[in-house]
Amino acid sequence: MANGCEFEFMEYMDEQSIDPNLICSICHKPLKDPVCTSCDHTYGRACITRWLNQNDIGSCPMCLKKPLSINELTQASRPLRNMLDQLRVQCLLCTQTGLQRGNFVDHMNKVCPKSVIQCQAADIKCPWKGPRDELQNHMIACVFEPLRPVLSTLIAENRQLIDQVQKHDNEIKALAQKMYQLQKSKHIPQWNTRLQVNISYATRKNLSDCGKANNRK
Repeated sequence: MANGCEFEFMEYMDEQSIDPNLICSICHKPLKDPVCTSCDHTYGRACITRWLNQNDIGSCPMCLKKPLSINELTQASRPLRNMLDQLRVQCLLCTQTGLQRGNFVDHMNKVCPKSVIQCQAADIKCPWKGPRDELQNHMIACVFEPLRPVLSTLIAENRQLIDQVQKHDNEIKALAQKMYQLQKSKHIPQWNTRLQVNISYATRKNLSDCGKANNRK
């Protein structure tokens, strides 16, 4: 699903022929990522967001309804978005023309050679990001992908250790709560508070030592 930012990389073709109802009344250009206000007026998301941020007390540019906040903005109606999706656009990254707006997000996510993407080894922490048409060259030099079997195992083991630490931490908290309740009911003496702290410290130290031992492996 589009989050709106993709539309910043397109421009409409033949803007003069576009229906006036599809024009943003703030920038006077065709709507890219249309949103609707609580007073039923439609603007481009970037335009109305900038407008509201520049005004201490937000108001609708058309009817001056106050107050109006960014949180009140909703997605424009389906009929309006369908009309926009039929329009032809140009990609500003790769300069391809004649794209249908309704297909532009797919163009950015799957086709555009200049769209910035992650390395195929991003799941094992490769930090590379770059244009899609440079991915093949990067993969030849990527030092992470050849290490996938080892790194995948280490990442999985690290997740297991984190889960174990969280599990033991929850158990410690549950035991501490039980001891507190027992102390309140005077079933055990107050000196057990020190024992509780010692148990917590010892458990955490054992888990820490376990993690260090795994790191040395």
